[in-house]
Amino acid sequence: MTHILLVDDHRTFLAGTAIILEKNGFRVTTASSGAFAVDLMEQSVFDLFVFDLKLPEMNGFELTEAALQRHPEATIVILTGEDISEHYDRLIEIGVTGILEKSLGEREFIASLQLAIQQLTVLPVHLARQLRTKERRLSDPGVDSGGANRTLSDKELAVLKLIAQGHKNKDIADRLFMSQRNVEYLISHLFGKLGVTSRQEAVMKGIKLKWLNMDL
Repeated sequence: MTHILLVDDHRTFLAGTAIILEKNGFRVTTASSGAFAVDLMEQSVFDLFVFDLKLPEMNGFELTEAALQRHPEATIVILTGEDISEHYDRLIEIGVTGILEKSLGEREFIASLQLAIQQLTVLPVHLARQLRTKERRLSDPGVDSGGANRTLSDKELAVLKLIAQGHKNKDIADRLFMSQRNVEYLISHLFGKLGVTSRQEAVMKGIKLKWLNMDL
């Protein structure tokens, strides 16, 4: 049975959501604060974490980072009633698996969690569109003679520097508070941008394009 840690400071919503989850075959442990949730992580093993963003003392960002520090492969879904468009990039970079809105119907909510458990990302359509728009905005249409896109995100550049320093995927995930799965995806995306197929080629291309310096 899938064990979920559900965290929300609205106790009525917390209790109601727990009932829905249990009715659909999940085992649920609840917490109304980030600090209590962290204590529970030390005591039990969870298959899925579902966090609200607005929490007392420790917010959803901090709780997500705390969960990934303890369990780098944790599957974390943010369940929120807030407009989080401005926080979308940060949540994805931290390493959440999905973002769901509290307005979802029961069937859609359960189906989305089941997808997340299968390691599939779940997002509202308007956030997915925001990602595509941002990619088009940030990407330089020009490429260098070796086929590399000239623009890297801050996170991609951080990963490239850690690769150049010899860090493996798990080390990179620990340092950047990301899941190892997301690091692997980011490296694959980075290789595509650089037009390379190996870490050594990525480092050499980074030096050539002056994203890295020789004394790294």
